[in-house]
Amino acid sequence: MAEEKPAHKQDALTVALRFLSYRPRSVYEASEKLKSKGFSEPEINSALDYLLKSGYLDDEKFADLLLGSRTRNKNWGLRKITAELDSKGISKDIIKKIVGEVDSAQEAQTAKAAFDKWVKKNRAQAPLERKEFEKAFRFLHGRGFSTSAIFSVLNGFKNDSIE
Repeated sequence: MAEEKPAHKQDALTVALRFLSYRPRSVYEASEKLKSKGFSEPEINSALDYLLKSGYLDDEKFADLLLGSRTRNKNWGLRKITAELDSKGISKDIIKKIVGEVDSAQEAQTAKAAFDKWVKKNRAQAPLERKEFEKAFRFLHGRGFSTSAIFSVLNGFKNDSIE
């Protein structure tokens, strides 16, 4: 029975490497995934220690990749990305650091891309009527954008129609 433990420990590492090959994960996600596979705390800790020392797990790198992915592919705002990072077990300090690197111009640019998709989908035309303006505001707010970024985009849309 004592011989099975080291093999099982290797299995925890093998399992972790396998699911990390699909996509990056946070330390918390990796830990939860190994728990769901039935591994014991010592086995999980041993595997996580190795993965951290080897660079396979890095919460800061993971947070940076997720931020880039969500802004580029899903046009999410910082508030929604922050909530997702928090749900994936990323520490508040790392979240603050990663989100702090994004300036308001970048967020406004992402908000504009999300709004442009919304305009195309809803066939909206400038100037927006009050109801359409409110719908657009709610859409962008739901995507996690700050109020200043939303108003910047919506006011820019009004100004584009005037010219």
